[in-house]
Amino acid sequence: MHKITLFKAFPHCLAVAILLCFLQGGIGRSDVQTAVPNFVPDPAARYYASLKTPYSWQTLSGMALWASGAQNQDAYLSRIAGAVKTLQNAPDLPAGARARGEYVLAFMHDNYLKRYMENQTLVSALLDAGSFNCVSSAVFYTILAVAVDLDVRAVITRDHAFVTVKADGDQGGASSAALIDVETTNKYGFDPGTKIEFRDEFGKVTGYAYTDQQNYRQRAPISQLELVSLILANRIAFLEKQNRYIAAIPLMADAAALLSMRTEKTSSPFFMDHEENLKICLINFGKDLERAGKYDDALQYIATLQTHYPGDPELDELTGIVVHNAVATRLRQNRATEAREYLLTHKQLVRQEQFASLNAQIRANELVALVNSLKTQADAEYVLSLLNDHALISIIGEAESIEIRNAVLNQEVIFVSREEGLEAAIRFTEAKLAIYGRIPTLEQNLEVFRNNYAGELHNHFVMLWNSGKREESRAFLQEALRQFPNNKLLLNDVRIIESR
Repeated sequence: MHKITLFKAFPHCLAVAILLCFLQGGIGRSDVQTAVPNFVPDPAARYYASLKTPYSWQTLSGMALWASGAQNQDAYLSRIAGAVKTLQNAPDLPAGARARGEYVLAFMHDNYLKRYMENQTLVSALLDAGSFNCVSSAVFYTILAVAVDLDVRAVITRDHAFVTVKADGDQGGASSAALIDVETTNKYGFDPGTKIEFRDEFGKVTGYAYTDQQNYRQRAPISQLELVSLILANRIAFLEKQNRYIAAIPLMADAAALLSMRTEKTSSPFFMDHEENLKICLINFGKDLERAGKYDDALQYIATLQTHYPGDPELDELTGIVVHNAVATRLRQNRATEAREYLLTHKQLVRQEQFASLNAQIRANELVALVNSLKTQADAEYVLSLLNDHALISIIGEAESIEIRNAVLNQEVIFVSREEGLEAAIRFTEAKLAIYGRIPTLEQNLEVFRNNYAGELHNHFVMLWNSGKREESRAFLQEALRQFPNNKLLLNDVRIIESR
């Protein structure tokens, strides 16, 4: 019988359908070598989340600088305070909301914004170098606009952000208030829907197209808090593009905490669910630990996650996968005893049916080892008794279990022939065939046993005949023919006797 290897490790079912963090893949393999990611949010996130609206410009400034990861925030706050003072004291600051909103945009570009950079989302960097993108410029505009008593919200589209200012109808005599779009990346971006020439120029500078107010399905209003959270979202996306997922996870935790106490929540496919995204990435980190073979680390990490996500079915499923593959790895390495010890140690982490399945796999692996090391008839009988276990057969497979059984039977009849003789081997083989039906290899062995035993009878007959014990030899030959009436060797002995 060829050597049989029964256990085939189950695939990492979760490796194929692994969830994505934003537009990137799971946690990078290089990151798995680092420490477990920190997903406890900065206390400042909870603090800012707890503050009530409307926000002052000072609160917005502190929140924006924190979200930007700014060091020495007091220095930056002082610079923002200087900008606010200059703006508030400007002698030509208009009184009406519409004109004032346009004035703030020009003031910001004339004094602070120097060059557009797609990835430059930090308000601190805007103050340092004048570089900005749609998010950092929108946040800075909001701070300045709030400082001069404007009502500002924000808008998010699929790949862009800008703000709106509530105008008071100070132009054209309108009495009802209106929301005016402000494309903060451009000095002339106030109310861009009325400026066809601006739209083309804006797209050339930023690469984005202006989304008109009438395209309400392509845009969603967001709060000032949610606008600030886009700073974190952009920082996270930038880290993910560099495959720095471990560095991104703390920012996800901060963003989730910052948005955790909202009474008004934006529901839009354009606005990221940071809590869900954090959970996805944290689970993906556990999957990568498992794929790297760090099973104990993975289980310890999952236990930590379960304190934050109690009863989460994905974590329960991942735990089962880790235990399964830890056992499977040991079985592939022919370490069945260690596999059993590992399973028993972690029995409480898996469902009862999974424990039973893994236990059967271990038994199957042990069975294969036994089959390949049979030494006695007792060994063979023990293996045959194991093959009565339906759970074990379900793991091995029906065809494979029959192959093992037949191979063990063949080995067992050989043991019987050696230990008890050919006559016992013949009786044993006939009995097994009566139980299991036709087994060609066993039938071939039976034929060999019969021929060999008939040969032994022939030899004994010859010894009796040659010693002159003619009657005894004739009686012996008749008894031998009763057992083997068609044996050619014995029939030839009869012809020899009859010719004498």
